[in-house]
Amino acid sequence: MRNIPTVELVAKVLKCSNATGRDMDKFAAFGVTPAPASIVRAPLIAECYASLECRVFHTRLNHRHDFFVLEVVMAWVDPACRNPHTPHHRGRGLFAVSGATITLPSRMQ
Repeated sequence: MRNIPTVELVAKVLKCSNATGRDMDKFAAFGVTPAPASIVRAPLIAECYASLECRVFHTRLNHRHDFFVLEVVMAWVDPACRNPHTPHHRGRGLFAVSGATITLPSRMQ
Protein backbone atom coordinates (compact mmCIF):
# COMPACT_ATOMS: atom_id res chain seq x y z
CA MET A 1 0.00 0.00 0.00
CA ARG A 2 1.25 3.48 -0.81
CA ASN A 3 -0.76 6.33 0.64
CA ILE A 4 -0.07 9.75 -0.83
CA PRO A 5 -0.75 12.59 1.62
CA THR A 6 -0.92 16.31 1.05
CA VAL A 7 1.36 18.73 2.87
CA GLU A 8 -1.33 19.27 5.54
CA LEU A 9 -0.62 15.73 6.79
CA VAL A 10 3.17 15.85 6.62
CA ALA A 11 3.72 16.15 10.41
CA LYS A 12 1.52 13.10 11.03
CA VAL A 13 3.23 11.21 8.20
CA LEU A 14 6.66 11.83 9.68
CA LYS A 15 5.55 10.71 13.15
CA CYS A 16 3.84 7.65 11.69
CA SER A 17 6.90 6.67 9.66
CA ASN A 18 9.06 6.78 12.78
CA ALA A 19 6.80 4.41 14.73
CA THR A 20 6.07 0.71 14.42
CA GLY A 21 2.59 -0.75 14.23
CA ARG A 22 3.76 -3.71 16.33
CA ASP A 23 3.69 -1.57 19.46
CA MET A 24 0.67 0.65 18.83
CA ASP A 25 -2.40 1.38 16.76
CA LYS A 26 -0.86 4.02 14.49
CA PHE A 27 -4.27 5.13 13.19
CA ALA A 28 -5.47 5.99 16.70
CA ALA A 29 -2.10 7.35 17.87
CA PHE A 30 -1.76 9.80 14.97
CA GLY A 31 -5.40 10.66 14.34
CA VAL A 32 -5.89 9.19 10.86
CA THR A 33 -8.75 7.04 9.62
CA PRO A 34 -8.34 3.54 8.18
CA ALA A 35 -10.44 2.79 5.10
CA PRO A 36 -10.84 -0.61 3.46
CA ALA A 37 -8.80 -1.42 0.39
CA SER A 38 -10.46 -3.43 -2.36
CA ILE A 39 -7.69 -5.90 -3.24
CA VAL A 40 -4.89 -5.88 -0.63
CA ARG A 41 -5.26 -6.37 3.11
CA ALA A 42 -3.51 -3.16 4.22
CA PRO A 43 -5.94 -0.28 4.81
CA LEU A 44 -6.06 3.02 2.97
CA ILE A 45 -5.65 6.24 4.93
CA ALA A 46 -8.89 8.14 4.37
CA GLU A 47 -7.28 11.58 4.79
CA CYS A 48 -4.74 10.99 2.01
CA TYR A 49 -5.14 12.60 -1.39
CA ALA A 50 -4.47 9.30 -3.17
CA SER A 51 -3.66 5.68 -2.41
CA LEU A 52 -2.09 2.91 -4.44
CA GLU A 53 -2.86 -0.71 -3.59
CA CYS A 54 0.29 -2.65 -4.42
CA ARG A 55 1.61 -6.17 -4.53
CA VAL A 56 5.30 -7.02 -4.33
CA PHE A 57 6.38 -7.85 -7.88
CA HIS A 58 9.93 -8.94 -7.08
CA THR A 59 12.56 -8.57 -4.37
CA ARG A 60 15.74 -9.47 -6.27
CA LEU A 61 17.39 -6.16 -5.34
CA ASN A 62 16.15 -6.13 -1.76
CA HIS A 63 19.12 -7.78 -0.04
CA ARG A 64 21.71 -5.68 -1.81
CA HIS A 65 19.95 -2.32 -2.24
CA ASP A 66 16.80 -2.41 -0.04
CA PHE A 67 14.80 -2.07 -3.25
CA PHE A 68 11.37 -3.59 -3.93
CA VAL A 69 9.51 -3.51 -7.24
CA LEU A 70 5.76 -3.15 -6.70
CA GLU A 71 2.80 -3.68 -9.00
CA VAL A 72 -0.08 -1.24 -8.57
CA VAL A 73 -3.31 -3.26 -8.62
CA MET A 74 -5.77 -0.48 -7.72
CA ALA A 75 -5.53 3.32 -7.46
CA TRP A 76 -7.66 5.75 -5.48
CA VAL A 77 -7.80 9.55 -5.66
CA ASP A 78 -9.89 12.19 -3.89
CA PRO A 79 -11.56 14.14 -6.72
CA ALA A 80 -12.35 16.99 -4.32
CA CYS A 81 -8.62 17.77 -3.98
CA ARG A 82 -8.00 19.83 -7.12
CA ASN A 83 -4.43 21.09 -6.60
CA PRO A 84 -2.68 18.78 -4.17
CA HIS A 85 0.61 19.86 -2.67
CA THR A 86 2.35 16.60 -1.89
CA PRO A 87 5.43 16.26 0.33
CA HIS A 88 8.44 14.29 -0.90
CA HIS A 89 10.83 13.17 1.82
CA ARG A 90 14.44 14.09 1.17
CA GLY A 91 15.74 12.64 4.44
CA ARG A 92 16.30 13.79 8.03
CA GLY A 93 12.98 15.62 8.25
CA LEU A 94 13.51 17.62 5.05
CA PHE A 95 10.68 17.65 2.51
CA ALA A 96 10.22 19.10 -0.96
CA VAL A 97 6.64 20.09 -1.77
CA SER A 98 5.07 19.71 -5.20
CA GLY A 99 2.38 21.98 -6.46
CA ALA A 100 3.86 24.64 -8.71
CA THR A 101 2.31 24.55 -12.18
CA ILE A 102 4.03 25.54 -15.40
CA THR A 103 2.59 25.61 -18.89
CA LEU A 104 4.61 24.70 -21.96
CA PRO A 105 3.55 24.69 -25.61
CA SER A 106 1.90 21.44 -26.65
CA ARG A 107 0.50 19.97 -29.83
CA MET A 108 -1.97 17.88 -27.87
CA GLN A 109 -5.60 18.89 -28.23
